[in-house]
Amino acid sequence: MLQVKVGPGGVRGIVDQGLDLGLLVDLTGAFATWVDGGPVLVARDTRPSSPMLAHAVFSALCAAGCEVLDAGICPTGAAQAEAARQGAAGAISVTASHNDASWNGLKLFGEAGRVLSSAEGKEILDLWHQGEYRRMPFDKLGAVRDLEDVAERYVAALLEHIDQDVVARAGLRVVVDACNGAGAMVLPELFRQLRVELIPLSCEPTGQFPHPPDPTAANMAQVAAIVPPVGAQVGFGLSSDCERVSLVTDSGDALGTPATLPLVMEEELSRPDVAGGTVVASIASDSRVDRVAERHGARVVRSGVGVQAVMEQIDLEGAVVGGEGSGGVAISRVQLAFDGLAVLVRLLERVARDSGTGPMASALPAVHLRSAEVPSPVGAGYATVARIRARATGRVTDLDGVRVDVDGGWYYVRVSHTEPVVRILCEEQSASRADERIRALRRQVRAGVQE
Repeated sequence: MLQVKVGPGGVRGIVDQGLDLGLLVDLTGAFATWVDGGPVLVARDTRPSSPMLAHAVFSALCAAGCEVLDAGICPTGAAQAEAARQGAAGAISVTASHNDASWNGLKLFGEAGRVLSSAEGKEILDLWHQGEYRRMPFDKLGAVRDLEDVAERYVAALLEHIDQDVVARAGLRVVVDACNGAGAMVLPELFRQLRVELIPLSCEPTGQFPHPPDPTAANMAQVAAIVPPVGAQVGFGLSSDCERVSLVTDSGDALGTPATLPLVMEEELSRPDVAGGTVVASIASDSRVDRVAERHGARVVRSGVGVQAVMEQIDLEGAVVGGEGSGGVAISRVQLAFDGLAVLVRLLERVARDSGTGPMASALPAVHLRSAEVPSPVGAGYATVARIRARATGRVTDLDGVRVDVDGGWYYVRVSHTEPVVRILCEEQSASRADERIRALRRQVRAGVQE
């Protein structure tokens, strides 16, 4: 089975199993045609294949007459912010975010680095399917311009959104695992300016991932083991391009990516200038979102899964915060992007005010969540989701898959946007019921994809 998926937001796959240079050149050619030859910022993470893929992107953009603004290795959120500063017609981040090192891909962004709408993404895919791309003669080809001090400008922008004096006075010690990804290019300068002691784990931009670059609770085991002995007030983990982030408490409890959105909600909705307001949460987010919102008199609007679906809903609703259980969260007053470092800085300020993570963590209700994934061809996956929906007994929501709310909990099944798998999530009132539910769902999905 080829491990590659092309969608309205870009492409992702395994480098030698479907993700080839011809595909990237063609998709970039379609994107260059869509931006009508305007300047395009290109950034990348630290994966071994990223330089190769970036040069393929450079070539396709130059062939279309686009000026390439090379931001080098930097977080995706930083690339989006820099694209806005540069007035770029579009941006491309070469990354596979939370997937392991064999994966890579392209994330496509529109004018000034904003997340593409689903309609814009489909326009680019239409151009790609047509196979007729903008091409310029030899004397009108684009050139590559290196951008200097991208990390410094990004750090300065992040610091505008917090009380730096509160953080500096707290004398914090913080453990951060960047998984040797793009965050390594920003973290030392960020913590130096905050006057916070950084205890770095895997904070070299080598691309040698010591564990999958997804900051799940399981992947934060080393951070959790180190935080208490070194006397750190908090720990964080980041995905390879810093879109996802999760928190580890001062007692060494890894809260996992599903906790990130409710943590940020708790902080943002507590601001004196925010009265009620609206929060966007993907359909796969757990009940803590609803309970935190209720405590603050806020309204929750559900979206589909993925950054495009979340950002479209944030824009439509004028939401304060939006995100999903993956650890991707956007803080509207910073930028409409899944920017894990912006989230880290905002939560760090709360830790500084509270002298630790205790009050923040204790404000989150307890939940019993379980997740699983089953490998599946795309066609079999969609057929399986349809069968589960037909057999469901409960309140059914058809949004990017099927969510079924039942007494005391819910479950959700969908075909992944980025990998050939079916994803399964559930929440129940007890750990034993959650275990039972996820086992039953896994059996149903496995049986379905094998039919």
